[in-house]
Amino acid sequence: MGQRRESVTPSTALLFRYSALTFNAHRIHYDLPYAVQEENYPGLVVHGPLQAVLLMQSARRHHPGRRVGRYAYRGVRPLFAHDRCFVSGWTTTDGHVEVVTANNDRDVAMRAQVTWGAER
Repeated sequence: MGQRRESVTPSTALLFRYSALTFNAHRIHYDLPYAVQEENYPGLVVHGPLQAVLLMQSARRHHPGRRVGRYAYRGVRPLFAHDRCFVSGWTTTDGHVEVVTANNDRDVAMRAQVTWGAER
């Protein structure tokens, strides 16, 4: 399967809801004035674990019915809500799936690898 790229919009509402769902009270994810004025970020920060979920969802969507054997991810740089976000993925020659989140400038924010488990 070739490379694929999907656009994702991490809205303020999504970030607030994810913060509430995960009991993450850090204001950099939902309070824009705080994130910009107090923490000196250019915008709201997209949660790392939320990106990890988006990456796994993409891998599973493109490989329906496959069982996950191993999932590893690593944050590379912050991703901001005002950035246009993309999830890109491809299957490697050994059958693993590599997926990344990136901004509009193609700066990678998170990398992940999915290894499929044995078939049932």
